Amino acid sequence: MSQVLSAIRNNVKYWWLYLLNGIIFIIAGFIVFNNPFSSYLLLSIFFSVTLFVTGIFEIIFATGNRNTMHGWGWSLASGIFDVIIGFILMLYPAISMAVLPIFLAFWFMFKGISLIVFAIALSSDKIPNWGWVLVGGILLIMISVAILDNPALGVATILGIMAVAFWITGVLSIVFAFRLKHMKKLFHSA
Repeated sequence: MSQVLSAIRNNVKYWWLYLLNGIIFIIAGFIVFNNPFSSYLLLSIFFSVTLFVTGIFEIIFATGNRNTMHGWGWSLASGIFDVIIGFILMLYPAISMAVLPIFLAFWFMFKGISLIVFAIALSSDKIPNWGWVLVGGILLIMISVAILDNPALGVATILGIMAVAFWITGVLSIVFAFRLKHMKKLFHSA
């Protein structure tokens, strides 16, 4: 049996943490979109706290599934990366305001690569709809390249791109959570 299917069959725990991550990212996208100029400092602090909290969720998911999920180290590395960057940004909000677009670009690139690697694993296990995860990873990488290519596009453009990237990340996280839940139910009913 494939390793991804085996992990789901062996009771993938904490699938709902990806649902919470998705909801947090969608809310973050709406906050950014509705208030692009009102408080860049608040956005910087909100982003750093969001990054820190979702990193903790991802670490819990990875460690909770370390015995049943092959490749759980990718989730753990992603969570640790989020916690470290979120913590640094919380400590230095003034600096984070200046470098937020660059941090976001590299963070979106890392998330995009993680999604592509996961999509390839889903594809090799013949899990349906893996292409959406791949498309999401490619979109996040394209957004990161656009930010890195021209960070002087202006705060409004970067905030708009950030809002869209938050929404994409949130939707993909929610879809992934429900796919895990659905697969888990299928295996338990079989």
